[in-house]
Amino acid sequence: MLKLPRTEVGSNILPMAYSIIETCIGCTACTKRCPTNAISGDRNELHVIDPSLCIDCGACGTVCPPEAILDAVNDACEALKKTEWPKAVVIEEKCIGSGCELCINICPFDALSLEYNERVDDFFGVSTVDEKKCTGCRLCEDVCGWDAVHIFPLKDEMQKSIEALTDQEIQLIQQAKKGQNVTELAR
Repeated sequence: MLKLPRTEVGSNILPMAYSIIETCIGCTACTKRCPTNAISGDRNELHVIDPSLCIDCGACGTVCPPEAILDAVNDACEALKKTEWPKAVVIEEKCIGSGCELCINICPFDALSLEYNERVDDFFGVSTVDEKKCTGCRLCEDVCGWDAVHIFPLKDEMQKSIEALTDQEIQLIQQAKKGQNVTELAR
């Protein structure tokens, strides 16, 4: 199992949340894409991610025009074209379909449903993805015990390369990796 960096919030120890750096333009794209409503902020202002709500999915980073979002290990997320946004893919041969439905029940956007398919021998069908609703949040992938749901592109493929970073972004990332509060540095 993947061990994520941890952060203390109140008396709880939580996975290290994504964070937003000072290059944020307050466009609100991330707030609309976040499946858990973990991001808040006024239009044209620096936004903030609530670590107690962030599920470390990366949906916000894929839609951020100025690429102002750092992942849980403080690597910069890369904004992707809409056609490249992460999407769930169901491997029909591995999906057990009706009787499980864990991926369907956990999806906050109702992007998964059972659909009958003659290729798979299940009376009610297998899980299928509505790509227009899917944010690529990875909740379905994490909950599937049959390795039938995957999100593409993979998380590490959504990070901005070091060569593409500006000097300011490099400085902010280095400060974040040293444990300094990026939000306070933005002031």
